[in-house]
Amino acid sequence: MLLLLLAACSGSPAPAPPAGELVFLRGAVLSPVAGQEGRPVAGGGRLIPRDWSPGETVRIDGLTGTAPVRAECVPLFHVDLGDVARLIAMGGEAPNTALAFSPGEGDRLAVGSYLGDLLMVDGWTGEVLGRRHLAETMVKQVAWSADGGTLYVAEQSPDALVHALDPATLEDRWTLRLADFVEPSPAPPGDDLYGVYSLPAAYGLAVLPGGDLIVAASHSWVDGDGVHRNRSQILRVSPSGAVRDRWPERPADATFLHPRVDAEGGLLAFAVNRSADGPAPADLPIGGVQVLDLDGLEPVVAVHTERLAPWFTEAFVWEALDVSRAQDALFLGFGDGRVRITDLRGVERAALNTGAPVMAGDMPIHASVGWGRILGDQVLFTTSSTLIPYGAASPELRPPSAHPAENTVWAVGLDGQTVWSWSGEPVLQGLTVAPDGRTVVVGSGRRPADDRRDLYGALVFDAGGEDRSGDDRLVTVCSTAGPVFFRHAVSADGRIAVSESPVMGADGAVQGAYQVTVLR
Repeated sequence: MLLLLLAACSGSPAPAPPAGELVFLRGAVLSPVAGQEGRPVAGGGRLIPRDWSPGETVRIDGLTGTAPVRAECVPLFHVDLGDVARLIAMGGEAPNTALAFSPGEGDRLAVGSYLGDLLMVDGWTGEVLGRRHLAETMVKQVAWSADGGTLYVAEQSPDALVHALDPATLEDRWTLRLADFVEPSPAPPGDDLYGVYSLPAAYGLAVLPGGDLIVAASHSWVDGDGVHRNRSQILRVSPSGAVRDRWPERPADATFLHPRVDAEGGLLAFAVNRSADGPAPADLPIGGVQVLDLDGLEPVVAVHTERLAPWFTEAFVWEALDVSRAQDALFLGFGDGRVRITDLRGVERAALNTGAPVMAGDMPIHASVGWGRILGDQVLFTTSSTLIPYGAASPELRPPSAHPAENTVWAVGLDGQTVWSWSGEPVLQGLTVAPDGRTVVVGSGRRPADDRRDLYGALVFDAGGEDRSGDDRLVTVCSTAGPVFFRHAVSADGRIAVSESPVMGADGAVQGAYQVTVLR
């Protein structure tokens, strides 16, 4: 009995306290302790959904932490995408990379690379589940069907194939050759740094609720006689690969870029630009946006603007465009720094000169509008770092001072009045709206003016809710080792996928990696 009592009093050794700290993320806490609650992530630990308030004391798994004022952001994993040192050493920019989380919980991440590789990745651990190499190709677009049962992949290649793939095997179910619509081009010489961009491609894939696919087929090239040519066409493709509709009936002498779909409103908008020789077609809004009805691809409205003389030879729209039938609104942002908002008859509601040229001494400077979306009753867009207009006497010079609107995220009402804005040092790259409709991710890329590397990554904003300043809307900053490309993806739970690229060091050596990083 005495022995039993002694044993009972001495007991077992006290368990060691858990190691590590709680990390407070957006709407979640990352615990380093293995367990049943939450979702296991790469490197151990679990991501546990949890709303918290700044200053709150939180206890999980025997660990206690005090919630910070601003959420932290950590990398969950990296996926290597290959060697692009030659591209960077030759002066190339960040390599094109396409990213898309699977619908629902985002368990899979589809990645298409500049080198022509297609990867299927576990969206939580980074494990590569499948890989396929497409020859003579840059993967331009990836998109999922609504049920996650089909992955659509578009090439920029001599044939410009669109693939409908089985996500489990990455084998083709069918292919569509866009070169049959907008003409093929031969593969460029290996030493042509930008030759791949002269090949035909899908400059946008959008999956409609009924399963059809909108494809913006576009081709800009110099033919064998030295003539610069353009061919583009919008295609509506069935889930079986049949082309149901096309606009226009014959390929257009222009480039159609970056379609935006208002599925509920039944509208499609896309940028219309032109780089071909010869007179431009009179029936297209060159340097503007065309809107079509999704049912039959019939024209609704075409809006363009005249060039901003004397600094620009043309107007140009990149990815700053959107359309909303519910708001009776069409948004256009131009490379010269202007913004226009019209109704669906083309009647102007607001015109802004946000990043338009101003004089810095005897030198004009501007900030382009490259990315933007309509979000409810507001328009969100970004302005670039300071540039010298390409029509100026010395556009290759470094700008003498900063444009007042440089490196800014803007939210304006449909009447053009500023609701909030945020400015900072990061060079803004892309603008992605998360599935929740209010979280907005803006990338931070290479800095042309200096070699600072502490500003790369992604900025996360909350664009919804009550009236707040831009600084209060910056939820978190996700840092990366390398500059971020302008295509991002966001899962329903808030994971962010970005593509990083190497940079040229001061010693002339290429530093860093071409990789996908998933952050939370």
